[in-house]
Amino acid sequence: MGKVSAILVGLLLLCVLGEAVQNLEIYKDPTQPIYMRIKDLMGRMSLAEKIGQMTQIDRSVATPEIMKEFSIGSLLSGGGSVPLPQATAEDWIHMVNDFQKGSLSSRLGIPMIYGIDAVHGHNSVYKATIFPHNVGLGATRDPELVKRIGAATALEVRATGIQYAFAPCIAVCRDPRWGRCYESYSEDPKIVKAMTTIITGLQGEIPTNSRAGMPYVGGNAISAAIDPSTELVYRENPDAEFVKSGNFSYAIVVVGEHPYAETAGDNSNLTIPEPGPSTITNVCGGIKCVVVVISGRPLVIQPYLPSISALVAAWLPGSEGQGEATSLFFLNFSVIAPATAIAPPWSQSPSEDSFVC
Repeated sequence: MGKVSAILVGLLLLCVLGEAVQNLEIYKDPTQPIYMRIKDLMGRMSLAEKIGQMTQIDRSVATPEIMKEFSIGSLLSGGGSVPLPQATAEDWIHMVNDFQKGSLSSRLGIPMIYGIDAVHGHNSVYKATIFPHNVGLGATRDPELVKRIGAATALEVRATGIQYAFAPCIAVCRDPRWGRCYESYSEDPKIVKAMTTIITGLQGEIPTNSRAGMPYVGGNAISAAIDPSTELVYRENPDAEFVKSGNFSYAIVVVGEHPYAETAGDNSNLTIPEPGPSTITNVCGGIKCVVVVISGRPLVIQPYLPSISALVAAWLPGSEGQGEATSLFFLNFSVIAPATAIAPPWSQSPSEDSFVC
């Protein structure tokens, strides 16, 4: 009888131990090998949970309850998708944390990944540093600068509680009529490849023991640039009579495209929209002028060149226009130097198949 009791106790003990091992959440144990944690987690997941983990939705349609119920794997903020107008970094952190709490309270407690279009700085966040867009950065031919911009962007992204930046765009734009041409560093694949240093800036240096191919996480501009004794006059869309009557020494004319994002900027003619052409004609027809073009691609400028003293392709400089303004006052208005650092070639007309600088 005693032997039978011992066997029963032994069986019960084995059953209890077996159940304890089964309930041991290996996937939550950071001391376990990655492959064992993945295998354990995958074995616990239902089909619905696996589908949820492969799904990314915009924050505008998400709630903490949805994150919990459907085991959503990732959220994103696309262009303009913000928690509230002029949201602070603290507002972003609270929003991300609320969604994360929903994910962590799901059956398996799998944390979500939050992604955002931080493609030229943390550009969706109010008062973040907005760097020049890729079309301008490519013109610098400076991979180290691009790497530093990536590092600065990473700091601002993490400061809002976000782990994932949808960057960089490594498109190779061969047709400036495409609305996303400004996201391309160059039409030359070699230049685009050189500018992928931004990845190291965003993620940090690759660890020495990392396996190859494996992912890891690691005021007014012009006023400040000129002598205080210089008189500045600002005028939006001035007419020729105003320019003539003002007895000005020089003029800076800033023109460009209307705001757009992505394919909303598709344009078959690549002309400068009004009132840009009229302003160039009115101002540069009567005074020495520098024309600054704010655009995401080359635009047709040839009709206005005879009246322009100097031309600056500023691309999309973001919030750091001080550098543009400072550079303007090193120009010699009597000398026009040929352009040597244009990233995409400048077309003579939008119908050309080949383009020239």
